[in-house]
Amino acid sequence: MKINFSNFKFKFKNFFVNLIYRLKPRWQFRWILTFVIWIIVLAYVGFGIYFGREIYIKHSENSKVVFSTKIYPFPAAFVGGNIIWTKEYYQQLSYIRRFSDKTKQATPSEQDLRAQIIDQLIENRLLSWEAAKNGIRVTSKDVDDAFGKIVDQSGGLANVQKTLRDLYDMSESEFKGLVHDQVVKEKIQDELIAQVKVSHILVKDEGRANEVAQKAKNGEDWAGLAKTYSEDIKTRDSAGDLGWLARGNLVIDNKQVPEFEEAAFAAKIGEIFGPVKSQVGFQIGKVEDKKGKVQLSYNNWLSNIKKETKIYIFIK
Repeated sequence: MKINFSNFKFKFKNFFVNLIYRLKPRWQFRWILTFVIWIIVLAYVGFGIYFGREIYIKHSENSKVVFSTKIYPFPAAFVGGNIIWTKEYYQQLSYIRRFSDKTKQATPSEQDLRAQIIDQLIENRLLSWEAAKNGIRVTSKDVDDAFGKIVDQSGGLANVQKTLRDLYDMSESEFKGLVHDQVVKEKIQDELIAQVKVSHILVKDEGRANEVAQKAKNGEDWAGLAKTYSEDIKTRDSAGDLGWLARGNLVIDNKQVPEFEEAAFAAKIGEIFGPVKSQVGFQIGKVEDKKGKVQLSYNNWLSNIKKETKIYIFIK
């Protein structure tokens, strides 16, 4: 059988010519699309470099720079592998700027203000992690209850909304975000940090203090002894009740009494201890209850957490 190669070559060539002709509009569209995408990418990168320079080097706060933080993922800090975004930083900064402008109150130096904002954002992030690790939950009801107390103390929701709008340019939902952070902190202090519920009888004379301590340890009525002998006029009529105390929180006559605090934490529930000599005299104590597992003050505990966490700050 004889094959007509010339006819075959013609058909083959014609097929490719037609194919190229059909694909040409598609090539043009793809080329245009690719070109547009590259233009957008280059513009995005270029503006990103510009705004990054304005943020990290010039510390600019103009409206364009602030808006750019909503588009570009600029990090303000790394905290244990997690990112605090510049968007969060500029939001906090705007609240302070607005409040200062409206109330004519002075703000710290630029460097101190920036450091305070970053430190607060880092602390909030660390506290959220620690709360989650220790099973401490903050529900929407917790936030609403805390917000409700603020509303009651401020004369109603309308007053709160007006204050937020006028002094901070802040929405109610944004404010509830700040309330959430505060509730997390309070729950950690209340549930995680070690506390002791203690009462005391304060006596200035050492000999009298020893006599009162012996009476208490022999089983005499504690409330009666406090009312009769205690020289702390603020607590003697309430059986010397000092409430729940964390380390470093007890102040009597504007003086801290760490000696009494440590003795209280060392004593067992129900134990009467002392007299303990302190700046305010001699204190006999009675431990009512204990809670919390972190045997440090809140500030010392938080300081240790910060030291143990890898933190990198980019806005300084």
